[in-house]
Amino acid sequence: MFDQAYKLRELVKKKVETSKPLRIIAISSGKGGVGKTNFSVNIAIVLKELGKEVLLIDADFGLANVDVISGIFPKYNLSHVISKEKSIEDIIFDGPLGIKIIPGATGLYEMANLSEEELNNLILAFETIKSEFDFVLIDTGAGIHKNVVNLLRSSDEVAVITTPEPTALTDAYAVIKLIHKDVKRIHIVVNRTDNYKEAELTAQKMINAAKKFLNIDLNYLGYILEDKVVSKANKEQTPFYLRYKDSLSSKCILNIGKKLIYEEIDLPTVKPSFSSWFEKLISNFIPAGGK
Repeated sequence: MFDQAYKLRELVKKKVETSKPLRIIAISSGKGGVGKTNFSVNIAIVLKELGKEVLLIDADFGLANVDVISGIFPKYNLSHVISKEKSIEDIIFDGPLGIKIIPGATGLYEMANLSEEELNNLILAFETIKSEFDFVLIDTGAGIHKNVVNLLRSSDEVAVITTPEPTALTDAYAVIKLIHKDVKRIHIVVNRTDNYKEAELTAQKMINAAKKFLNIDLNYLGYILEDKVVSKANKEQTPFYLRYKDSLSSKCILNIGKKLIYEEIDLPTVKPSFSSWFEKLISNFIPAGGK
């Protein structure tokens, strides 16, 4: 048995130590059906429109559907890179407005089962794209599956999407409870709310609970109003921000995007390098001591 984690950490340091700082935000929710992937796709487009280079990684191993919402139909995903059938460039697709998308990246969850050669292929692949982006957004699975939690813990920033529904709030808090010791900044977004007062009340419940029981400060990013154009856009396989730019939901997510960018001024220590993120990702999936 060899210390696979140690060897791979050293490889990462050697190959990507010059990576520029970027913001890597994992996006999750306590339960499915709260609009997590819709948020991921549309906030990526908003950030791109605001002048940022964005890579969106679809790592929802249960219901990977970033491609469906984006209206793209890829043939290949990260598994083809791991097997060396394709290069990373072959599986990075052009999404709406010029965002970049890695579809169906469920291979991230299989790292503990990969051989050293396969992991090396994965590291080398990501190293080639390390300096292109300002934001890397990772659409993870919902819930508290250990693979989802490991991926969330690897990111310095996590955005947890919830709705005002009590079960959604309870499940969102369960996610926060599991990751709060490892994540530097946890954002919350209230989706499908009837009005801003309901959203603020919902957010405050989360903020108060996290402060009282976990002794952490959550960052309330904002809310997205309930809007029928979202389901219409889904049926049309087009992001709602592009198809219905003047809608209430689009205005809400634009405000969230602006807040994310504005926060960069106040969060200089939250930005990891690509190498530090990947090293942490490997450590979470492959504990020291090997497989």
